[in-house]
Amino acid sequence: MNRWSPPSGGLAAFGLYSLLAVVLTWPLALGLGSDVPGDLGDSLLNMWILGWGAEHVPRLLTGSIGWSEFRNANIFHPDPLALALSEHLFGQVLQILPIYWLTGNIILCYNLLFISTFALSGFGTYLLVRDLTGDRRAAFIAGLVYGFLPYRIASIPHLQVISSQWMPFALYGINRFVTTGSTRALIGGTAALVMQNWSCGYYLLYFAPFVPLFALHRMWTLGTLRNARIWIGLSAAAVGTLLLTLPFLFPYQEAQRVFGIERPFGEIVQFSANVWSYLTASENLKLWGTVLRYYPHGEGETFLGFVPWLLASVAVASLVRPPALSDEAPRPTGRRGVEGWLTYVAAFLLLIVFAQLIGILSVVFFGGFELGWIRARTPQRLIMQLAIALALLLAIAPRARVEGARIVRSPITLAFTLTILAMWLSLGPQPNAGERYVSGFGLYGLLYEYVPGFNGVRVPARYAMIAGLFLAVLAGFGASIVLGAEAVPPKHANESRVRRRTALALMSALILAEGAAIPLEMNRTWVQREALPPARVYPYRPLDGRSLGEGVPPVYARVRALPAGTAITEFPFGDAGWEIRYVYYAAAHWKPITNGYSGSFPAKYNERVARMQRIAIDPEGAWTSLKDSGSTHVVIHRNAFANVADADTVENWLKGHGAVEIERFPDGDILLKL
Repeated sequence: MNRWSPPSGGLAAFGLYSLLAVVLTWPLALGLGSDVPGDLGDSLLNMWILGWGAEHVPRLLTGSIGWSEFRNANIFHPDPLALALSEHLFGQVLQILPIYWLTGNIILCYNLLFISTFALSGFGTYLLVRDLTGDRRAAFIAGLVYGFLPYRIASIPHLQVISSQWMPFALYGINRFVTTGSTRALIGGTAALVMQNWSCGYYLLYFAPFVPLFALHRMWTLGTLRNARIWIGLSAAAVGTLLLTLPFLFPYQEAQRVFGIERPFGEIVQFSANVWSYLTASENLKLWGTVLRYYPHGEGETFLGFVPWLLASVAVASLVRPPALSDEAPRPTGRRGVEGWLTYVAAFLLLIVFAQLIGILSVVFFGGFELGWIRARTPQRLIMQLAIALALLLAIAPRARVEGARIVRSPITLAFTLTILAMWLSLGPQPNAGERYVSGFGLYGLLYEYVPGFNGVRVPARYAMIAGLFLAVLAGFGASIVLGAEAVPPKHANESRVRRRTALALMSALILAEGAAIPLEMNRTWVQREALPPARVYPYRPLDGRSLGEGVPPVYARVRALPAGTAITEFPFGDAGWEIRYVYYAAAHWKPITNGYSGSFPAKYNERVARMQRIAIDPEGAWTSLKDSGSTHVVIHRNAFANVADADTVENWLKGHGAVEIERFPDGDILLKL
């Protein structure tokens, strides 16, 4: 058995990716402990989740609390399973624990995680592509593609989405195991896959089928499909991954049962990518943000860059390029020459049918014109056409079978196929181009209908990140061809090296330019119905009995000091821009709050919102709803109301029902006891 060790130069590559991550997220490094990248929306929810985990995971692991206490987090009181209404971010919690214990600054922890996703994604892809190609320069290019993918900028507020760095590490470990039999590599790949499952529920579902497809193809290519040791190792890895993942799935299953959570079909379609999404860039991108805005919609900015596709085209073209013939070699004539031409024609027909199956050919290449001779409206007919084209290709000539086997076994074919598969799935159950339904078959619809878990997630567009990973692998193969050593006389060797280095620098610069959004947008506030929240939140850490740190609303230090059994309701109630602030600062005191914000909302919370926003119309109904929530105290943020009269209405309503003012704070906040 070959021994495995990390490739040389890895630390230097990781250092460079880390430096680039700091530069391309500038000026975040200047405010690591105080600024928040993107907007103050979902980022704050994720910080609350991280804070909850950092405080409670050590107690969970030591047995001080059970799973029920861990998953019943302190928002949406009195409903249970609050943590199961969004991502649990257990993988990220493990990453931040040392920093959190040392500093208690959750904003610092969040920002270090944020920057690390860029660097680790690049480094993992570097290791994977270096292992596949043996070319360190090409691997570096592939790492740049995936680490600084333009799609990442569109996903900045969603830490779980950009936390995709463990996918290439998982594939790298599996590839090393299949190639060398290294048990250490398999353990590392399995650990990476578990970390990916713990970091993002979407990728737990979405990436899962790609792992065995990758492993099986590599085993087939390397001739190890009958190697019992490889099968035993991969099976053990699969079982271990399942056992370590399942405990985190049960709360979501329970939440689906308790709250009846199921994403409507229309919502799935709404948050699917569009054919034109791949030509729609985040408006924050400096190079393409104002140019590529073909079809902006929610989660629909899935632009992956042009340079990666150009390099991928080089890689794919290398598969079908006829072998070079020397001047002395006989050129094919007669039947052999005809066979060669027919092979390429049949391959072209196969590609067209596959494109029609996905549903993008008529839109992208023919401007809406459908090829009637291969049109099909049903999956059965499309699959039949695909099978006929494939049979034609293989039956024409022996050379077609030989060439077909060579092409199919290539890792370039694997990467290309998985890229297209991920893009296809990202289009959701009903592939659309703009407002037009295209003729393709929505493969995602089968997953939604028949695979457990898929009816609980709503954003197929996030397959774009997986497409970006395999596109990066393709780009690495293309870069290897472009940067390949040339057969040149010794006297021209130095000139050739200069050309290759220039090409490497140019490719790197163009890739980074496509993914750059400097200066990075930070601290953007959500504007809803009430007053505009401040463009800043503050790190909280108990300093003494009266303060949680500079800038933190002082009412929360007072709430922290309240006795066990306290439950808080904060007003204004139900405005998302403020609810997310209440959730963030709920980690400063850990008292249960009836407010909340998450990926899903309990029905009782939605009922409370409706009641609390009609206090002036139905004061008794609102009071009953408040008491039924189990609230013992109320916080009124008077400055959060858009209208002072509304703040007066809430205060008078509470006091009219017997609420007692405990303390009024200089910033206008009021704490009352019911």
